[in-house]
Amino acid sequence: MDKFPLDFARVDRLLEEHYPRMERDLLDLLSDPSEEGPDEGSGAPFGHHVAEALAHSLKIAGALDMPTDNIDGYMGVALIPGKNEDAIGVLSHVDVVPANPADWLTPPYEPQVRDGRIYGRGALDDKGPLIASLYAGAAVAKAVDSPLSKTVRFMFGCNEEGGCKCLKYYLSKYVPPKTGFSPDAEFPLIIGEKGIIHFKLRSEWSENSAAPLSLISLCSGSAANIVPDTAKAVLRVNYGPMPQEKAKIRIIQEGATLSICVQGKAAHASLPEEGENALTNLLAYMADLDICPRGAKQYLCTLAGLFKDNRYGADMGVADTDDLSRLTLIPSVLKINDNQGSLTCDMRFPVTRNVAHYCAALEKVSAEHGLALEILHADEPLLAKKDDATASRLLQAYRDFTGDMSEPLIIGGGTYAKYLPGFLAFGPVFPGAPNLCHQVNEYIGCEELLKAAKIYARAIYALAK
Repeated sequence: MDKFPLDFARVDRLLEEHYPRMERDLLDLLSDPSEEGPDEGSGAPFGHHVAEALAHSLKIAGALDMPTDNIDGYMGVALIPGKNEDAIGVLSHVDVVPANPADWLTPPYEPQVRDGRIYGRGALDDKGPLIASLYAGAAVAKAVDSPLSKTVRFMFGCNEEGGCKCLKYYLSKYVPPKTGFSPDAEFPLIIGEKGIIHFKLRSEWSENSAAPLSLISLCSGSAANIVPDTAKAVLRVNYGPMPQEKAKIRIIQEGATLSICVQGKAAHASLPEEGENALTNLLAYMADLDICPRGAKQYLCTLAGLFKDNRYGADMGVADTDDLSRLTLIPSVLKINDNQGSLTCDMRFPVTRNVAHYCAALEKVSAEHGLALEILHADEPLLAKKDDATASRLLQAYRDFTGDMSEPLIIGGGTYAKYLPGFLAFGPVFPGAPNLCHQVNEYIGCEELLKAAKIYARAIYALAK
């Protein structure tokens, strides 16, 4: 690729001059608790908090002199008009995964800067990169002598964490750009994303025979794509000895009611080794208790057996690797009441496989264990060549700024790039930096935010010039 004729020293100075404003905008956007909520109609299909974050993002873009549009509350668009109708896309999202304030050192939606870091839910995934890319585009537009050849279309999704219904809605009405990037992963570049299947394992029962303990309820997890850091069962003591606490198992008694609580460590579902699954610890403990209903007992024992390996699917019989990637499988959200149970799971499978193969395997194991299987959604993997046109330009943009010649990556996380041919995930996590997506005390470094903006400026110009 030819060297950039644009004076990027000027672009970098503009970003440095505007960094205080960039940081303020990010802090303001992080104050929006944009977890998905129920459809409220009137432009708020994912709840009013997400709608407010979208409106806030469009306001920030408008203040940077970009024309904007709100696509029925599903997607926002901001433009840097080019000389022709061809466009490149920069696709980020305003929705975030749930955050439990009790687990954070400071409230997740009261963002703050400390020790050179910006803390808040969404700082890294994906509001920080959204702001960085917006300011990057604005700096390029100000530094060029004439409009870019292609229009730059910034797209702000509202349901990336919940199945990408926002993008699917947009694609039902508009033709997307032919190329672009999603600033929602890692540097130097993502050329492969594992396939993803979210599914439920259900069971029902009706009998209620006697036992020392009666299960009232059991719950864990807040989202399919987070390793659950808490799990809790509530039981009634009918007769017999009390269950005993063990390592990681805490029991709280209130009269004849017991709460069995487990604390783990949250992590992104694609990186289960970075977390500790509270649910599987609770399942293993509950499998040894004499409880009723007997159907609930059988369901718990079945799940405990299927998820002894709570990371890679060995006990489900689906463990798999190829030359590029490894399957991960976590149980995440479990809800049990007096007559039914439902467990949501997250599977990320190797980039050279396909959805049909694993759906067949899941159907087989579910039938063998008397469980009802429901596929919630399934995405095929993404695998691009590192020398294709988009990949080459993005990788060169990163290398020109950093001097780092690291090779592109394959990840378990899923981004919008899966749905758009010609798009790849690009930053913002730098090599060697912790990836705190979906974790407590999420932050993006102030220095890293500015560096990412400078890299995105080079990438935007490379794709749109």
